[in-house]
Amino acid sequence: MKKILLLLSIFVSLQLSAQTKKTIDTKIFVNGICGMCEDRIENVLDVKGIKLANWDEDSKMCRIVYRQDLISEEKIHQILADAGHDTKKVKATKEAYENLHHCCHYKREN
Repeated sequence: MKKILLLLSIFVSLQLSAQTKKTIDTKIFVNGICGMCEDRIENVLDVKGIKLANWDEDSKMCRIVYRQDLISEEKIHQILADAGHDTKKVKATKEAYENLHHCCHYKREN
């Protein structure tokens, strides 16, 4: 009986641990217009917790694979905005946008 309880408790703790390390595969809109934007967006997302960041210039969508126990989606949006790129959830500050190379000045939504 003790062995069964021990095995059960180990199983439950492993399940809880696996749930907290869940990997999320999502796409988010990131405003940009050129290859320099693509490099910047993908490089700025090279942080702990993000396994993949791939931005498409035509669709403006960025596929991001990340571990939710290490980084949140909100933090990802903020990282992009801090780099000067608007997302649907966080708009870059005027200063961050103006610090982009002139060819990277995309049309901003109001």
